[in-house]
This record gives sequence, structure tokens and C-alpha cells, in this order.
Amino acid sequence: MTSPKTPPGLLLPGTQTRLSLDISETGDPDHFTFAARPATKERDRSWRIQGDVYRTDQGLAVKRVEVDTDPDGSAEVTGTLMRQIPIGTILDYVRGRVSATLAKDIPGMPAAAMAVSAGRTEMTDGFLRDVALSYLRETAPGMPRGATRRLAEAYGRPEQTVRTWLSRARKEGWLGPSAKGRAGAEPGPRLQGE
Repeated sequence: MTSPKTPPGLLLPGTQTRLSLDISETGDPDHFTFAARPATKERDRSWRIQGDVYRTDQGLAVKRVEVDTDPDGSAEVTGTLMRQIPIGTILDYVRGRVSATLAKDIPGMPAAAMAVSAGRTEMTDGFLRDVALSYLRETAPGMPRGATRRLAEAYGRPEQTVRTWLSRARKEGWLGPSAKGRAGAEPGPRLQGE
């Protein structure tokens, strides 16, 4: 799954610095590597980070990070530089790329969520699978914020109902754990096993 450079739209939070990011698979389906650097050529931002991400029971987690700077540049590895490197943003992007790649390989990926009839919805495996796949599609890299709102509109139900469905899809193994306070998830073990 070696990905091309990050599209020009990925900006580091709170800056005008664009991030160049490469994500690669390894021989282990639960292990990914990444390499990132600012896409700009400014001397004071000439750092590079690489590391390993593993799938754990709590979802994807960064397990190794290595930071270095351009030996010909003026930047040094300092506490200030380490605080500027957006590990959370990098992990979110790795999570999104991995989830999008896995979701593309899943047979029967719906093109869009389908409205459901009024009244109580039966939480069948087929329905929870559709909810999980729809959520993965709506939180893929490049998608705007508001995935739950878009799903609520597509399903014709309130956002809180969709959140309940997503929680149930996680509990039943259709979605992996979510990162606290962040949209997105990984395919759960039941989707990965298909």
C-alpha cells in the first residue's frame, strides 16, 4: 500500500506548513511504516520523522519514532522541534489511509448509505455492516468533517441515532476502536475477516 505523497491539502494544524507523508505496508498485516517531512524547503523546517505503527486491541498505535534534521540545515532536534512534530496528525492520516485501503478491498462496499424506513431499525449483521462501511467511506482521507451528519441525512435519521448505530457496530466487531475525540475508525475484525 505504498501511498503517493500526501495531497497538497494536508496542512499541519495551526500552521501553513504542508506535510509530505509516505505510508507503507510490511510483511505483517498489523504493522505499517511511515516517513514524513514538511513539504516546504525552508531551512528551519527541514526535519524528517519515520516510525512504525502497529494495530493493537485499542486500534492503531505509534510504536517507534525516529526524528532527524538536515545535516546541512540550521535545525536541530530540540524540545521545541519535538513539540512541533504532529504525531497525532500523522497517526490520524495513517489510520485513514489504512482504513480506506482495507475498506476498498471489502466486497460489497456500498456506494452510499441508504435511507431506512421509519420506526425501530433491526440491528442485523447486514445493517451494522452497511453502517460500518458507510462510516469508513465518509471518514476516509480527503473527506470533509461532518461524517455523522452526512450519514444522518443519508439514512434519514437523527445524528444521535446514527451514533448509537456506530457504537453498536463497534461493539459487534464491524468497526475497530475510535480515537477519543476524533472522527474515523478502522474496519473491525468482522470486516477484516471477510
